[in-house]
Amino acid sequence: MKRLKLIREEKLFRLIPGRSKKSRLEASGVALAGASTAFVVFDNLNQIASVDLSLKRSRRNELWPAPSLGAGFEDIAADARNGSTFALIEAVEDTDGVLRGFVAEYDRQRRLRHCTRLPGRLDAANKGFEGLAHARRKGREYLFALREENSKSSGRRRGRIDVYTRSARGRWKLSRSTALPKDARFKDYSALAIRDDHIAIVSQESARVWVARLHTRTHKVILGSGAVYRFPGRNYRNVEGIAWLSDDTLIAVSDRMKTGQPARCAKKDQSIHLFRIPKRKDA
Repeated sequence: MKRLKLIREEKLFRLIPGRSKKSRLEASGVALAGASTAFVVFDNLNQIASVDLSLKRSRRNELWPAPSLGAGFEDIAADARNGSTFALIEAVEDTDGVLRGFVAEYDRQRRLRHCTRLPGRLDAANKGFEGLAHARRKGREYLFALREENSKSSGRRRGRIDVYTRSARGRWKLSRSTALPKDARFKDYSALAIRDDHIAIVSQESARVWVARLHTRTHKVILGSGAVYRFPGRNYRNVEGIAWLSDDTLIAVSDRMKTGQPARCAKKDQSIHLFRIPKRKDA
């Protein structure tokens, strides 16, 4: 199996002002927000971090408040065109008692615009939406939301991507749902990222990243285009967020290590990483 190449990485507490080694920074999602800045969300904080991708201390690094429903976020996406930021809330009990996912949208000045429900019903609070991506194509605005379903026969998860379009009233309407192919069958799913016709999906439990191409009109995966990559080493067991920096470079963030994991996993947890996808001849 091909292996990602580490470019650089750093603990998040070293980059975010006012944080220390004892701070809990349970990173759960990351998005590219400009040529050299990443936005990072956490499943234990209603705050969003701005991190310079030099991964050095910078005046541009900060943590800003992000009011929303619930506590913490599952993933984040950004719209470079108008500066909007979208933070994913995995599952919240709606006014009718049904569990649904929600998306909190912030403007360029980081003010909360609104918190909008994603249509559909969820079975459990911890089995909701796992990843989020934003795209504009031919004048239309899309959100891609990753979710998983149990596969009793294989013991693994069946992932699918729900594609939403924005209505005239600003609500998100389900356009289509696309099942992931068998080569993207992981133990779980933790995030997705889309850049033009490139898609990346990461699994925390499997410690793998699947990369493929999407049909720009149907939003379906082009069969045969996918490849699975493993992280460089056994310590990357908590990767929860993924984003594209360029066509061959990925940004990733890691959650806090879990109880029962080997102590070595602490070396890579609560961190931000940059990886290069190897060329076929280098794999």
